[in-house]
Amino acid sequence: MLQHLFQSTVSALCYEIAGSHQALDTETLAAPYNDVTRFVLLQHRKMPPILAAGIQLATFLFALAALSRYGTWFHRLPPARRHVQVDAWAVSRLGPCRDLMKFYSSLVILALYSRPHLAQAVGRVE
Repeated sequence: MLQHLFQSTVSALCYEIAGSHQALDTETLAAPYNDVTRFVLLQHRKMPPILAAGIQLATFLFALAALSRYGTWFHRLPPARRHVQVDAWAVSRLGPCRDLMKFYSSLVILALYSRPHLAQAVGRVE
């Protein structure tokens, strides 16, 4: 149950963050973002256990904040409410809230702009 909640929350976060970059280039940055979500989850699995546990706990608190505010988990919110919660945490007075959004934003942007078809477009064919 908790692992499913964590993965669902991470997936919804990835879609929300990546979707905000789609306006820059609709073709190469377009959904679906399953590859981005897999990358973020893989990076979480590669973390040392103590750091991974901290990220997981903070992510659960993020999901719980949506439950207390909107009455449902973050991954079940409509896109507009997801956007509001991500923005609220990104500018929160609490450093850990801002840091969690920076963590996910950094990984999502890295994965998004590292997509194979983007690498080929700039001449980095592997």
